[in-house]
Amino acid sequence: MSGQVQHRDKTTSVEYLTRLSSLLDAIAQKQDATITTVATLMADTISRRGLVHLYGSGHSMLPVLEIFPRYGSFVGLHPLIDPRLLWFNVLGSGGVPEMLYLQNTEGYSPVFLEGQHLQAGDMMIIFSHSGTSAVVIDAARYAGERNMPVVAIMSRQTGEDAPARHSSGQKLISIADYILDTGVPRGEGLVEVEGLLEPVGAGSTIVATAIGLALVASCAERLAITGYPLVQSVRVEANEHAAYNNVYEAYEQSLRRQ
Repeated sequence: MSGQVQHRDKTTSVEYLTRLSSLLDAIAQKQDATITTVATLMADTISRRGLVHLYGSGHSMLPVLEIFPRYGSFVGLHPLIDPRLLWFNVLGSGGVPEMLYLQNTEGYSPVFLEGQHLQAGDMMIIFSHSGTSAVVIDAARYAGERNMPVVAIMSRQTGEDAPARHSSGQKLISIADYILDTGVPRGEGLVEVEGLLEPVGAGSTIVATAIGLALVASCAERLAITGYPLVQSVRVEANEHAAYNNVYEAYEQSLRRQ
């Protein structure tokens, strides 16, 4: 029958979830040492009243939004949110073409970062699937010039295979001090469907977010061991287990380095 889905050993949804699970399993088995190293650096940074800056654009901003502020996270993590680099429309004002234009405009990222409380002794985590857009290259260079360690959460294969687009000839994979590999293929889709030219079911955002949250958990463990006062509650009412009654007050003070 025309249009009828042919029999498969696995449904497409199960195949997608299985492949996603395989990527996460591979990260747990092969990159735990790097995750531990980066989490330790995060804990050291925060315990010295430094900030762990989180940066991304387009879909790669979604892991930044998920890491802080939310339940299960804590003050010391600084999301660098530029609404111009995340669309809220498909076409027109705030649409994808505008975002893509800015994403590939050299010199834009440093202007944004100038007002974002970055200091020597901080560190920056950059989310990017390929690590070739102008904003992430400029952000990594900006951080490096200020002696801030740069961590890239990206697809290593894509970063190696994709051509450089920045006028410097650099890519994030060559700038970052630490790389956590999502393992997601260059086209991002994880499942091939008969009749379609390209795979579907993107995996980069989910895997990058999982790595980011694994870093949060590992960093928290290290800070708790040292007795550092983790401010976690996003509720406004008093929390007897937090150093502050209001996470937003604590966050504001962290930006002031108090």
